[in-house]
Amino acid sequence: INNSDIVICEPVERIDDIKDNKIYAVKHDGKLWVKYLKKMKNRDGEIELTLISANYLEHSPFIEVVDYNTRIYKVVRKISSFE
Repeated sequence: INNSDIVICEPVERIDDIKDNKIYAVKHDGKLWVKYLKKMKNRDGEIELTLISANYLEHSPFIEVVDYNTRIYKVVRKISSFE
């Protein structure tokens, strides 16, 4: 997925529906990312998402804690040119 590509997404209804190493759009804390995800629980029992760029050599993975405002969408298709 490159800048200016359009992605088609479906909402993820349950956190248990997230599959590791699949591409999702994550809207959290006023930001939007399209990344590979890895889900796990931290020591406090909170769900954490590790967001991993396809270009992970230049962009390090980072972690976001899921809360009630977090929205997750499964990327089902991309459109590279829209003319």
